[in-house]
Amino acid sequence: MTATDGRAATALADAIEARDAAAFVHVGDRSDATMRYLAGPALPDRPSAFLLSAAGERLLCPPPGAASAAREAFDGTVVGAGSIDGHAAGERAAAVLAEREATGTVLATATIPHAAALYLERAGYEVASTDALDAARATKTEAEIERIRAVQTAAAAGVERAEAVLANAERREGIGGDADADAAALIHGGDALTTASLRREVNAALARAGVDPAGNTLVAAGAAWRDPARGGDDPIRADDPVLVDLAPRDAAGYHGRLARTFVVDTDGGWDRRAHLAVTRAREAGLAELEAGTPASRVHEETAAEIVAYGFDAVGDGRTGGTRALGHGAGLARREAPWLTGTSELEPGHVVALAPTVFDAGEGGGVRIADLAVITEKGYELLGEYRTSLSPTVD
Repeated sequence: MTATDGRAATALADAIEARDAAAFVHVGDRSDATMRYLAGPALPDRPSAFLLSAAGERLLCPPPGAASAAREAFDGTVVGAGSIDGHAAGERAAAVLAEREATGTVLATATIPHAAALYLERAGYEVASTDALDAARATKTEAEIERIRAVQTAAAAGVERAEAVLANAERREGIGGDADADAAALIHGGDALTTASLRREVNAALARAGVDPAGNTLVAAGAAWRDPARGGDDPIRADDPVLVDLAPRDAAGYHGRLARTFVVDTDGGWDRRAHLAVTRAREAGLAELEAGTPASRVHEETAAEIVAYGFDAVGDGRTGGTRALGHGAGLARREAPWLTGTSELEPGHVVALAPTVFDAGEGGGVRIADLAVITEKGYELLGEYRTSLSPTVD
């Protein structure tokens, strides 16, 4: 509805007409992906209210003091002065509707803040949820795809930096006098390489490439691999599977997703077999990326390939996981299309495929994640990066 196209406006207008609603309302600040989609990235850091009336009027109610800046960035009508100024965003939305003598049902996303919904209900409106915007956002325009491609290129620079650091790290045994516990530690710049120091290297590379790490840089090693704290600081050993999983974003809020797993000194055992399973699962999942394919089939075929190699597929409900082995990506790090749903893939859908295995008994796991866009003829990877397990330097 801003720099995208008229798809969202049409979808919302159709939903308003079908429900005989007075308007569509959403409330959020500039960190809210839905608000960025509706009103653009130049939003205040305090909540604004967006409204689309049954008559097609696009309205933005910014917080007090932000109306002038909003008028420069928003291509609809900005309402930010008079009797409604100074109220909470939901209350401002209700006041705008009252000024236009709107009555009856107001549509909203499922993520509208509870307080905003209460303000609307107290003003006499029935608030009803609609998923019309989710479907519209899932199909990306060419301009959006190019933004995501650029972010993915920057993400590759982050993974490349991590790979270079690991490939050039010095192996040193017996650090701290404990040869068993600290054997084959990795040294970088004269200090022990840790997940925190490698994360800093990656984030610096992302910043140089012009994107924001956005707190989404996961670097994990060894037994802490499956659910790493983003702020963790674990030493990296030469035989640890090291996860580098990135989802940076650009200035407009579009995200990439790229993950690779490296082992500096692999013994060719469990980690090699796990890497082969994940690589083959990646190929199986990519083969299902085609318009008309149920999104859930991508997850199912990816998971089935991992299971066929004798591993549990992390995220596969049949093996105790909690997430699908992939998701849509865009203004939100994770968004539609959902790979646990039965909806069909369509041209313009951007999908992150992330096959994963983990075994705490083996000291880690393996994940490979890539972004692809569905096309009329199949799919296109949004950026290429090698999938080798051993880190190398070009």
